[in-house]
Amino acid sequence: MEKISKKAENLILHFARNEMLHLGKKKLAKLLYFVDFTNFELHSESITKLNYEKWAYGPVPSNFYEILGRLEENGVISIEKPKEKFIPETITANVDVDYSVFSENEMKVISLITERFKSDTAGTIEAIAKQEPPYKMVNDWESIPYHLAYYRNSFDEMTLDENFDTPANRK
Repeated sequence: MEKISKKAENLILHFARNEMLHLGKKKLAKLLYFVDFTNFELHSESITKLNYEKWAYGPVPSNFYEILGRLEENGVISIEKPKEKFIPETITANVDVDYSVFSENEMKVISLITERFKSDTAGTIEAIAKQEPPYKMVNDWESIPYHLAYYRNSFDEMTLDENFDTPANRK
């Protein structure tokens, strides 16, 4: 298996340390997707350089389970099995995050995504990710090309002004 990048490892540690509501594998996979595709949309590069695939439960890094397994095996993270039905496993960090690996712009995107989704459930984040053009524009199990991030419009650049004359705005 390929080596885990320092940025990917530290991004996982960031989410595992930042009091995310029910941080399990599904939620973590979507958070990584949102960070990478938002950064690509804004700055034309991913942070982690992970490849994402279209799975039934939304976008997932292609070697996600191997990465988590290696990080757990090396004592970097712990993955606690659920104690109750319908509650995901809990991923926690066992080491400090090295934020020096991220640029200022990358930290802005990471903070934005953290704040946006920290209180959301995995199911909510999954539903949002599955509505995004990058996910919708590829077939099941295919890789999701980063350039599809340009179709996201997540920052409302093309949102119409509320005063624009449309039938919905006419009274």
